[in-house]
Amino acid sequence: MIKKSLLIMMLLAAFVMVVSACGGGNKTSEPAPAPSGNEAPAGNEGETGGNATEATSLYNANCMACHATDLSGGGSFPNLQKVGSKYDASQIAGIITNGRNGMPSFQGKLTDAEITTLSEWLAAKK
Repeated sequence: MIKKSLLIMMLLAAFVMVVSACGGGNKTSEPAPAPSGNEAPAGNEGETGGNATEATSLYNANCMACHATDLSGGGSFPNLQKVGSKYDASQIAGIITNGRNGMPSFQGKLTDAEITTLSEWLAAKK
């Protein structure tokens, strides 16, 4: 009986960890390293300056776990490589702020300025 209870608790803990892996946008955590070397995620061609660097860092720390290093998504997570051809920056900001279709809200996890930086960067992906 004790072994069965322990097994159930371990499975429940594993489930909670898997479910909470996405949307763990903790702005105090260290950003994940760039995909390879000092490259930013795919789709950054021609982007320079602090905003692209900041957006890449925000993406790596808050989005990459679900949407992949190269923005390709996978499984039930949407591909963001050309998200700017479907949504403009304000629509993307709304999705980041409020969440949607299983994506958690990042309101209170990211500042308005960080959401703007990230949404403008993603809107440029066409």
